[in-house]
Amino acid sequence: MEEGGESRHIELKTAMWIYLLALVIGVGVGTVGSAFHYCLDKVIGIYAVIAATFSDSGFLTILVAGLVGAAMVAAAAVLVRKYAPETAGSGIQEIEGVMGELMALRWRSVLPVKFFGGVLSMGAGLVLGREGPTIHLGGCVGQIVGEKARSDKHTLNTLLAAGATAGLSVAFSAPLGAILFMIEEVRPRFRYSFVALHAVIIASITANLINDQVFGTLPQLPVQLQDSLPVFQPPGNLLLTLSLNLLLGALIGVLGAGFNTVMLKCLRISDGLSSRTMLMIAAAVGAAVGVLMIVAPEYVGGGEALVKEIFVESPLLGFLLALLVVRAALTFLSYSIGVPGGIFAPMLALGALIGTSFGYVVNELVPQADLQVGTFAVAAMGALFAATVRAPLTGIVLVAEMTDSFELLPAMIVTCMTASIVAQSLGSRPIYDMLLERTLERRGLATDADEEMRSSAD
Repeated sequence: MEEGGESRHIELKTAMWIYLLALVIGVGVGTVGSAFHYCLDKVIGIYAVIAATFSDSGFLTILVAGLVGAAMVAAAAVLVRKYAPETAGSGIQEIEGVMGELMALRWRSVLPVKFFGGVLSMGAGLVLGREGPTIHLGGCVGQIVGEKARSDKHTLNTLLAAGATAGLSVAFSAPLGAILFMIEEVRPRFRYSFVALHAVIIASITANLINDQVFGTLPQLPVQLQDSLPVFQPPGNLLLTLSLNLLLGALIGVLGAGFNTVMLKCLRISDGLSSRTMLMIAAAVGAAVGVLMIVAPEYVGGGEALVKEIFVESPLLGFLLALLVVRAALTFLSYSIGVPGGIFAPMLALGALIGTSFGYVVNELVPQADLQVGTFAVAAMGALFAATVRAPLTGIVLVAEMTDSFELLPAMIVTCMTASIVAQSLGSRPIYDMLLERTLERRGLATDADEEMRSSAD
């Protein structure tokens, strides 16, 4: 009895220590993530300054904006290539690789390059999201705390998970969605246990509280639901609505599978190009998005502002389709040039465009049904995430938290699950598994873990 009591005391003491470390990580990630968000907003504001400074000359405004965009993206590309190549792209696959003990996390170089490189690349207007970088930064904070606390491998895995989860929580102000992402998407590499789960929850909530102190407590995408979305569907439309959600989910399942395929092909092409060529392409893309930030800002950037505008402005179908095509192309291009930036936010924007377009077409074909376009837009946001990442529960909760649209859960569940099943049926694999395999191949680290990732996706 005494030995059992002593053992329980040691286990409780260890758990409390891990919880304390998770709390420290949450504070650290909340601080770093908020600073990243703040700096990014300030850098994006440079274009407003340019427009105001050169307001008398449209040509000069465009020229300066293009030069600034080219300089920022080129600088980000140089930082990545020279100091920390692993900071290119999202960073989520990097954290998964570190948690799976497939690679090391060089936080001393990754943290500053990811921070400043991300501010430069996304501040220039590239179609990238800040969620990937904040997850990578969060993982760095978890690694730092774990090293300073001289943690063993199992505890370090927990602290890395806590840091990454806190990073996503800060990026989208969605602590529950972030926790589900760790459980659902990173499950093959997350050493799940009672203590590990609670550490992840502590870090996620703490980081979100820190972020709320800086940016407020409103949802990340505060859609005006009372004006745009229905509180409930009329009984007569339930069967029609269910059928349309199934159809939308199937459509997005196909598009999501296509998204993953095109993204990997673009990355393979960029892998075959020289550093000099990629730097020139990066500068050219930076110049293009810099100009667009002045003349047509809705086509560039992460997409958060665009999603808000869609619900308020009710743009024409032709304009929505043009936005969809251009933003999809710029998403592939922006991610392929090898600068810091994620694809969560761009995917959510693409999903909103697809769902809104789908709703417009439905209302044209069945006007008597009087269906709400906003319902399809919100459901499609989560569905595209589910189809590409293959994490439907995360997509549902993440979008519900971001838009404060929990009353639309039934529509989101049907659409997201259908999209995920269709994408899986087409043989498409989760995007981050594919990105991790590419990373391992490029570093010559491909091992039997590749086969493990394939089997986990089946």
